Amino acid sequence: MTSLPRLSPTSYALLGLLARQPASAYELNNIMQTSMLRVFWPRAASHIYSEPKKLLAHNYVSERRETSKGRQRRVFTITASGRRALAAWLARVDDAEHRNQAEFMLKIILAEGGELADAAATAERALVTSKTEIEMAIAGIEAVLASPEAGALSGMPWNGIASGLMADILIARYRWGRYAMASIATVPEDCSTEQKAHLGRAAYRQSLEKLRTALAEDLGSEEDLEDLGSV
Repeated sequence: MTSLPRLSPTSYALLGLLARQPASAYELNNIMQTSMLRVFWPRAASHIYSEPKKLLAHNYVSERRETSKGRQRRVFTITASGRRALAAWLARVDDAEHRNQAEFMLKIILAEGGELADAAATAERALVTSKTEIEMAIAGIEAVLASPEAGALSGMPWNGIASGLMADILIARYRWGRYAMASIATVPEDCSTEQKAHLGRAAYRQSLEKLRTALAEDLGSEEDLEDLGSV
């Protein structure tokens, strides 16, 4: 007997999107690549296109073929068992770990193996990219606010709540890009081992102070809750 394919968080992400409305694999990929899901769960298009087959194997979605603009496409619809599986996944306890994957950060962390100019160029690209991502997020949120009826059909209020973390992440990436460029500019070409250690320790101390300050904040104060309720 052939075993069913193992489902991943990506599988359930698509299942959640299909719980909102039927969609083709192309439409699902477009949402994954252009919405805030891209910030929290970035996946290659090839990965996303392979997921509906798994959902079909589990009978979590049904499939129909329709013609659009002279071309056939496969449209997937969530089934009753798919909704039950989605609800079970949403209720499942996870470790709430937030992982970031960024090749440019690998290059920064391991930059001593290359040239100083390469590290500076990497930081500059990161800054430009983060600025573009912020502009895309602004446009996306403006589009939602301009069409409240459409937004209500797209996971309100949960998308709005999630957008807060998305905004913080994008802003943090942008600010880090500016900080990295300024910091790298202070590193001399002939930087000694002692100088490198001094600069590194200073940066570590700044990071430590920011982390301690964040934990010391009273995030659950009555004032914060009142501000949230007034939005």
